[in-house]
Amino acid sequence: MDTQDQKASTKDTSNDNTKEEDSIVQQLREHLTTTLADPSDTKRIKSFVTSPDFVQVLRACGNPTDTSASVRAVSFMILTKLFNPGTDNDTSSSYPITFIIEQCAQCFSHCLGSGKNVDKLLAYRTLHAIFQTSITVGAAILCQEGVVEDMMDVVEFEIEDVQMAILEVLAIASGDKSCRKLIIKYSCPWLVKVAATSHGSSNDGNKVKNCGYSERLKAAAGTTLTKLQAQTSMEPQRQKQDGGTEDDDLDTSLEQAMKGVKLSSDDLMESLKSVVISQSSDMSIMLTAVEGLAYSSVEPGVKEALASDDTFLKALSALSINAASRHSNPLLFGIGTILANITMYKPILSEQQRQMKKLRDLANAKKSKASTGEEDERDSDKAVDQRVHKVVDEGCAMALMVLSKNSSTNIRMVAAQTYLNLVTPQSTRGKLLQQGIVKGLLPLAITTNNKNNKQELYQVVATQAIAKLAITTDPRLAFTATQMLDLVRPLLMLCKDDSQLRQFEGLMALTNMASMDDQVRNMIEDADGMSVFENLQLSSNDMVQRAATEMVCNMTFCEPVFERYSDPSVPGSQNRIRLLMILSDHEDSATRRAASGALAILGNSSGACTMMTKVDKGYERIVRLIDEEEQVEVQHRGIEIIRCLVNHLGKEAVEKLVKEHGDKKLVEIVKKCQVNVIRGAAMEVLKLFVQNGVELKA
Repeated sequence: MDTQDQKASTKDTSNDNTKEEDSIVQQLREHLTTTLADPSDTKRIKSFVTSPDFVQVLRACGNPTDTSASVRAVSFMILTKLFNPGTDNDTSSSYPITFIIEQCAQCFSHCLGSGKNVDKLLAYRTLHAIFQTSITVGAAILCQEGVVEDMMDVVEFEIEDVQMAILEVLAIASGDKSCRKLIIKYSCPWLVKVAATSHGSSNDGNKVKNCGYSERLKAAAGTTLTKLQAQTSMEPQRQKQDGGTEDDDLDTSLEQAMKGVKLSSDDLMESLKSVVISQSSDMSIMLTAVEGLAYSSVEPGVKEALASDDTFLKALSALSINAASRHSNPLLFGIGTILANITMYKPILSEQQRQMKKLRDLANAKKSKASTGEEDERDSDKAVDQRVHKVVDEGCAMALMVLSKNSSTNIRMVAAQTYLNLVTPQSTRGKLLQQGIVKGLLPLAITTNNKNNKQELYQVVATQAIAKLAITTDPRLAFTATQMLDLVRPLLMLCKDDSQLRQFEGLMALTNMASMDDQVRNMIEDADGMSVFENLQLSSNDMVQRAATEMVCNMTFCEPVFERYSDPSVPGSQNRIRLLMILSDHEDSATRRAASGALAILGNSSGACTMMTKVDKGYERIVRLIDEEEQVEVQHRGIEIIRCLVNHLGKEAVEKLVKEHGDKKLVEIVKKCQVNVIRGAAMEVLKLFVQNGVELKA
C-alpha cells in the first residue's frame, strides 16, 4: 500500500471513530432528556440501570484513557442526575436509590471478581467517579460488609496502578464519616507504611525500609492520612455513655498507627512539600501532594511552616504556570487553596455575630476536646500579616495571575479570596501594585455577560480587594482612566452588598475615584449611583452613613446631581435637602462635615437655599454649624452656607440668622479663630450683615 492509500485509510478510520463517538453521545444524551427527565418514572429508571447502556456509562467514567472526552462528560452528567434526582417530596420517597446502589455495587463486585488487573483498575476508578458525583452512593458501596477488609487484605500484592487507584478511593472516601471509620480501622497500617517509606536510606529505626513503594504512592498515602487527620479533627464530638467520645477510638487508632512507624504530621507535611519543591514532571504525584497540603494548610502550624519556606513558595508559583499550560484545573485549585489558607484572616464579626459565637463556644465547650477557649496566636492578625508579607515577597501574586485567567468559578474564587487577603495590610499594597495585581484582579471583578445584574461571589470578593487598593492609593496611579470607568458598576454592586464592611469600602473607593475625574462622576450618575448612596445615608452603621454622605457631597459637583438637588420643582428634592440638613446636625463630626459640605455647594442655587429654610429649625441648624466648639472645617462650611443664604434671600435671611445669634457667633470666629481663611470668610459675611442693616456689637 502506498503512502497516499495509508493516509486515506487513516482518515477513513478517524472519520468512522468520530461517527461512532457522536452516535454514543447522542444515545447517552437521549437518556438524559427522556429516561432521567422524570424521577417519578421508577420503572424506566430501573430498566436503564439494568441495561448495557448503564454499564457503558460506568465504564466511561472509570476508564479515562480509552474513552473520548465527550462520551465521558455526558456519562458523568448521567451519574450526577441519576444519583441526585432532586428534593421533591412527592418523588424522593419512591425514588429507587437503593436499587441503583445495588446495581452499582454488583458491577463493582463483578469487576473485582474477575481477578484481572485491568478489571480491578476499572472497578476502583469507577468507584472513585461515583464518589465524585455522590459521596452517599460511593460510601454505600464501599461500606458494604467486607469490601474494605478484602481490599486491604490483598493490597500488598496488587500492581502499582491498582494500588494507586485504591489510594484515590480511600482519599476521596475519607470525607464520609462511615467510610472514615472503616479506613482508619483496616487501612491505617498500610497507609502509614507507604507514607513512612524512606527511599534510598537505611533503616535507622525512625523510618520503614524501602519496600518498593514509588513516590506517587507515598504522596497519595500521605494525602489520605492528611485528609483523615483533618476530617477527624474538624468533626463535632458526640458523647458516649461512659463519658468519652465516639470518635476518640478513631483518633487513637490513627495516632497509634502513625506512632508505630514514628511518623508525625510534620513528616507528612515535609514529605508533601518535598514533592512540590522537586517540580516533578509527573502531574499525578504533584496533584496528590498539593491536595494533601491544601487539606492540612487549615492548621496553624502548617500555615506557618509553608509560609516560612521561601523555596516552597517559589516552587508553588512555578507549578501554577506548569499546571495552567497542562490545563490541570484540580492542581490549580489546590494551589489557590493553599495560598488562600495560609493568608486567611479571621472573619470580622458584627456585634450580633460575636454574641452568637460566644453562645456557640459555651455550648460546645464540653463537647469538643479541641475547645480550650483560647485563640491560637498563629491565627492572630499579626501572624497572618507576617505570612502575607512572605507570600508577597516571594512573588506568589504571579500564581494568582494564572488562576485569575481560568474559567472555573471555584478557581476564580480562591484567587479572589487570596488577592483580598494580600491587600488587607496597607503595607503590601504598593508592592502588589508594582507586581501588576490590577491585571489579575480586573478579570475577576468585571463581567461582560451580566444578564441578571448579579455578581458571582468571586466578583464581589475581587471588587472588595480593588476597593481596598483604591481607598489608600491615588486611583490615577493604580488604574488607568478606562479601568476606573469599568470599575464603577462593580463598586456600586459592592455598595449594595449585605456586608456593611463591603458597603463602606465600596463607598470610600468610589469617593476617591470620583474626586479625581468628572467622567467617573458622570458614569456613576448614569449607573443610578445616587439612589444607592441616598439609601445608604439611612444606614444604621455610622461609618456607612458617613461614607455615603461624603459620596453625595462629592457627587454634587456633577451637574445633573446638582440640578436634581437644587431645583424645588424636581420630585424629592426637598426631602434630599432635609436629609442633608439633618445629617449636618449629626453627632459624628465627619458626617457633619460631609453633609454641610454638600449644602455649601448646593447653596450656590437660590432654590436650594429656599429649601434649606423650609426644613424644620432650618436656620437654627445652620447657625449651629458655626458654634465656637465646632470643628473649623464645619465652621467654614457653615459660613459659606450663611453667605449663600444672605446673597439669595437677602434681608429676610439676615433677620432670621440674627435671631439665632448668627452675627454674634461670626464675631467670635473673627476674634478667636486661628485659621486666616475662615476668619476672613467670617469677616466677609459680617460685611453682608452690615449691608443689610445689622449693627454689630463687639
